[in-house]
Amino acid sequence: MARSKALAFNAAMKRRVAGAALAALVAGIAPGRAEAQCFTPEETREHVQRHGLIPLNDVVRSARGAARADLISARLCETDGNLVYMIAMLGRDGKVMRLTVDARTGDVIHHR
Repeated sequence: MARSKALAFNAAMKRRVAGAALAALVAGIAPGRAEAQCFTPEETREHVQRHGLIPLNDVVRSARGAARADLISARLCETDGNLVYMIAMLGRDGKVMRLTVDARTGDVIHHR
């Protein structure tokens, strides 16, 4: 059962990453950002447990598969009162991709 949930989450994340990337490119949208407060790994684990967030490893695994890229960095941050994962990946073309992912839903908020 847990494996099927993980597979469903991975498939959903791939669709979200691809959809957000396409929407951002088509619309040319780059939302403004407030200063983010990022957390240590220990604080991240506490927030995941306390707030029922999607674990960082699950989000990173799905994002890497969807983007076909290698992880540079990933961290949990709070910005505009929202908990988000800020992820940087290196694409196979040598370009750095940055994703902002809602830590509660897994939705990609921003991609560039």
